[in-house]
Amino acid sequence: MDQDSKIQQYVLLGKGARGRGLTDLIAKATADPSVFGFGELLDVPSVKELKGTDLAPHLALLQLFAYGTWSEYQGNAAGLPALSEAQVLKLKQLTVASLAASQKVLPYSQLQAAIQIGGVRELEDFLINHCFYTGVIVSGKLDQKQACLQVYDVIGRDVRPEDLPDLTARMARWITAGDELLRAIEARVAYASATSEAARRHREELEAKIEDTKRRFKEAEARANDSLLDDGGLMDMDDDFRIPGLGALGGVEPPGPSASGSRGERAPGRPKSRRR
Repeated sequence: MDQDSKIQQYVLLGKGARGRGLTDLIAKATADPSVFGFGELLDVPSVKELKGTDLAPHLALLQLFAYGTWSEYQGNAAGLPALSEAQVLKLKQLTVASLAASQKVLPYSQLQAAIQIGGVRELEDFLINHCFYTGVIVSGKLDQKQACLQVYDVIGRDVRPEDLPDLTARMARWITAGDELLRAIEARVAYASATSEAARRHREELEAKIEDTKRRFKEAEARANDSLLDDGGLMDMDDDFRIPGLGALGGVEPPGPSASGSRGERAPGRPKSRRR
């Protein structure tokens, strides 16, 4: 049976209990290993009626289990009922829960002082068996190297009535910060969307310009080819077309006899060369 079902049973029983029957119910509820919240039981009219009576210490004990710690019980033990072993264990568990709710890293030395456990091995056994396995520490780990408990999640405890205004103010600040963060995220999303849309339009415009440039280039090339064909750019060559000094195009006429005569003849009046 879960905690909510259990506490509802105690609430129903408390509505019909009076006197010693009510104090026995308080003792049983505070020793129950599955119950860690007592605010609803404190709101039962018959429980409130204990205030100012000779049974008021039992109401104070219930309030201690709802809001207090092991060290607070020790400081007021003379005016409170004695605790059973189960109640001592429960109050130490609740003490760890209170510390874990306010600090995410708890040194072993701080825990040892808070719940009065001497040895490190004994402390680690307590945390593993009575905090992790029972769900008091919902998520966390023991760091033996740094000698500390790292807390990721922990059960919630009842809130003192006098602490409600401060809690409400803190929740209001948290909601305001959340709203501001949400607006900032929405602004970033809008900016990213606008930037993406602008980039998409720019890409489409650039691609359109590239395609238009390709098309105009092809059109200009086609016009240039048509113009060459229309203007006779490919000339028809005939045999009568000659280039001065070369004769007919396609064949070079052999040169005529030179002024000095045929090859090997010496020009008149030119002395023979002598070899040395």
